[in-house]
Amino acid sequence: MLLPLLGAVAVSIAVFSLLMAIFGPWLASPRRLEAARAVALPRERYERLVTSEQPWWERIVAPVAGRLAQRMPSLASQINEATIVRAGLDPASVSPAEVYAAKLVLGGGILLVGVAISAVVPIVFLIALPAAFAGYIFPTEYLGYRTRKRQAELLGELPDFLALVRPLAAKSGLEHAVAEVSDALHESSGGRHLLAEQVRSAVAAYGIGSDLFTALQDIATAADLEALDELAASLGSARRLGKGVSEVLAEHERALRDDEQNRLLGSASMVQPKLAAILAGIYLPEFVLLVIVPLFVGAIGRI
Repeated sequence: MLLPLLGAVAVSIAVFSLLMAIFGPWLASPRRLEAARAVALPRERYERLVTSEQPWWERIVAPVAGRLAQRMPSLASQINEATIVRAGLDPASVSPAEVYAAKLVLGGGILLVGVAISAVVPIVFLIALPAAFAGYIFPTEYLGYRTRKRQAELLGELPDFLALVRPLAAKSGLEHAVAEVSDALHESSGGRHLLAEQVRSAVAAYGIGSDLFTALQDIATAADLEALDELAASLGSARRLGKGVSEVLAEHERALRDDEQNRLLGSASMVQPKLAAILAGIYLPEFVLLVIVPLFVGAIGRI
């Protein structure tokens, strides 16, 4: 059984290599034009050349995914630009249609491979079905994982950020303190401080005439971060009512630290049940094999 499987895999690899050697030059993407040459080209010809620079699988699958998304909006509704933005990606570089195409490629590709191998090993088809489903949901699950990771990182950085802004805001004003702290954190971390990067974009919007609190609320909406949205709304209300900004910052800092402490306590309370489940999974099968099975066999033998 093993030798026919290895032979089929070897033949498939050989045929694929031969086809790629023959048709590879036609499938290869042309090199990008220089900007000086692109300017001199007609727009229609330039768009055709830019389209041909896309990978061949994207040129084939993306239109199919777009039509399926239009025919079945309930399936495509789970992917939108807001989901991509929350994951920290640019919708201009990774569009919802491309994510949907990736779902189709992974799910369909795994299923086709499973069907091909099941011709030699039929049991593989039963494994290919859940594997294809896992491949289909993997892109959206990965986006969700990146979103949760970014939200946790922003929540972890927000209390320390407020602690740094609060004393400076009492001296030089909130806007100046926010700009100074975000720039300092961005430079000291080498651009790896996520909250500082987001706040610097809000400060840049404030610099061109936008309201700082509105810009912070826009960032909170894009990241789906309720704590930052509440902070921006509270700061705006305090500014309108004449309430001290330092008091608002201190209140939110205490609330965020209390929430973080509660999350840590909740995680710590789950350690013991998880350890008990691990120990049960390790020792229970051994107990059954070494104690229960011999007793049951002995009882059957006496009957």
